[in-house]
Amino acid sequence: MDSKSLWTFLLFGVLFLGSPSVWGQPSSRPIKIVTPIEIDAPLVNPDQGWGLWAGPRYFTGKRMSFEDNTSAFGDDAPLFNWILVDWMWSDLEPEEGKYDWRELDRILSYWSARGKQVYLRVWITDDSGWDGSPGNEVCPEWLWKDGAKFHEYKGEGNSRKLEPDYADPTYGQIYLPKAKRFLQALAAKYDGPESAVNTWGVMGFGNWGEWHTLWSHYPWPSREVKRATLTKIIDMYAETFQKEKIIAFVYDSDRTEVRTLDEFLYRQALDVAVAKGFGMARHGFIDGLGLVDRLAMEKYWRQTPIFAEGNWSYHSIREDRSHGTFAENEQVFTEWHANWGHFYTDAESYKQQMRDDRATLDAGLSANGLGYRLLPTKAEWPAQLPAGNLLLLRSTWVNRNNGRCYVRYPLRVYLVDATGKVAYSAEDPSFDENSWVKGESYPVTSILPIPRDLPPAEYEIRIALTDQNQLPRIRLAIEGEDGKLRYRIGSIRIVPTDVPARK
Repeated sequence: MDSKSLWTFLLFGVLFLGSPSVWGQPSSRPIKIVTPIEIDAPLVNPDQGWGLWAGPRYFTGKRMSFEDNTSAFGDDAPLFNWILVDWMWSDLEPEEGKYDWRELDRILSYWSARGKQVYLRVWITDDSGWDGSPGNEVCPEWLWKDGAKFHEYKGEGNSRKLEPDYADPTYGQIYLPKAKRFLQALAAKYDGPESAVNTWGVMGFGNWGEWHTLWSHYPWPSREVKRATLTKIIDMYAETFQKEKIIAFVYDSDRTEVRTLDEFLYRQALDVAVAKGFGMARHGFIDGLGLVDRLAMEKYWRQTPIFAEGNWSYHSIREDRSHGTFAENEQVFTEWHANWGHFYTDAESYKQQMRDDRATLDAGLSANGLGYRLLPTKAEWPAQLPAGNLLLLRSTWVNRNNGRCYVRYPLRVYLVDATGKVAYSAEDPSFDENSWVKGESYPVTSILPIPRDLPPAEYEIRIALTDQNQLPRIRLAIEGEDGKLRYRIGSIRIVPTDVPARK
């Protein structure tokens, strides 16, 4: 045998021995590989994006009407996914134990009917006044008459202001028990699964309820007393509310004594709040940012959501250029990995934004914008599969935006027949996008049991990210949306089962 014949013989032998079909094993299934087409359109999704503002009073302390907070916006604000609602303890409990929810109910019902999530901040400490104007009375008068001590100071507009005296014994004896009873009534009314409220502002300390006393300069006797007191407030909110809670991380009037991140976290008890699952709100964009709060953001943003609030209305930004442009503020929001962006956008501001700054609103909802932007960049599965077998759908996902999808929306796969009917669907219980950040790729293998009795046919594969009720909720950044937030990615042929029936 010459050398050429020898090599041919050896090659044939290797191929023969290496063939699975020869050894009685089934041949590999042909794999279908697809690359979904990415889109660049703005996407409005839950738990992120731009927010409108509604509340009973305005910066001047003037009471706003129901129409001011609802129909005055002129439309359903399709680029805005959520509503910030500010309300005062004194308005909801004008007499101890007697609650008035009527006006708040009407506003929540109005925006809930338009598909908006609600971030509710019920102020229970103090309002220093806004924009140089006198503030509102936050604590009901009966609280002081019952013996709770207050700390008096001069707020904006030179108005006489009162805040709880945090270090006085009556704070623990009178104020906290009454505040907790009020919050429990609030939770019983609005913290249930049927409520439009999905996020609570932790408003138990500070001027404007912002976890600082920059106006009142509250005289804490020691850093230890401050931390212990703020920890009690955090515990009160954690024990009272089940839904997402957001706490401000703003430097305080003792900032000259704070030189490290650890000291900042200690004095503000922020480490306690994050450990209990609270999100973090940075008030005062763009011109109020500091070093320790940036370090806090960098430490925690991968494990807790970030809320960004401008300390000016959109209207004020347009009038006073010293606070940066709207586009510049949006850019800083995203640099701080914010999920939410908010500028006290009342009805007047909303109309001006839509007219003058639509491009910036779109940018906040597009790639590199607020929150998350999820899509599969690749998917593959067997082109043909016998009924009764496992379907392995392998996909690769990315997040194009600077924040995170901090609420879990599981992946659901649908097989849709030629009539458009869902013949089969199943959830991937292992799918979890909560840790996905920009710049990384995430491989996912979804293992789905196909029923033995699924009729043989060609089926369209659609995917969706669904809520706790198994309803599609998330707009993905790919083509193929079917009008129900399910996305067509390809097809699969189901053939008769090759799995013997069990006896």
